Amino acid sequence: MSFVETLIAGGTLGLCATIIMDVVAVLRQGWGATNGFYCLVGRWIARVPDVGFVHQDIRAAHTAHFEAPLGWGAHILLGALFGVAFLAMFGPSAVKVPQIWQGLSFGLATVLVPWLVFQPLFGWGIAVAKLPNPWKMRLKSVITHGVFGLGLWVSAILLNLAA
Repeated sequence: MSFVETLIAGGTLGLCATIIMDVVAVLRQGWGATNGFYCLVGRWIARVPDVGFVHQDIRAAHTAHFEAPLGWGAHILLGALFGVAFLAMFGPSAVKVPQIWQGLSFGLATVLVPWLVFQPLFGWGIAVAKLPNPWKMRLKSVITHGVFGLGLWVSAILLNLAA
């Protein structure tokens, strides 16, 4: 598989897995909670020039124009990048002979990105340690990223069938 093919196939896997994850998230917690979180992602991105990368609490920052599309766009782009990383890690066999353990383990590992990067930058501490009910929120993150991993596996099966 060439570099360009890896980018296209991986990006497709990640995009499809992200869509699956988002549909499940909306079904689990509703549109308001799902959209509200990605609005905060967009707010963080939009406020970097004013506030910098680290916030005391992103929820207290002033809202930003276009924060919802900005947050959703960043989320979708990250999902596509994760798909490329998944395919780079496991190789073409991840599409030709999809294994559930590959998707699930990779998806669960991606939970480290919000826990160790984004949540501390949002002012919530490592793995939301500064928020009320951190274990409840951590469990939600694990479920969400597990669904992303299952989405990678399902997407690989569909991509294989389409080829």
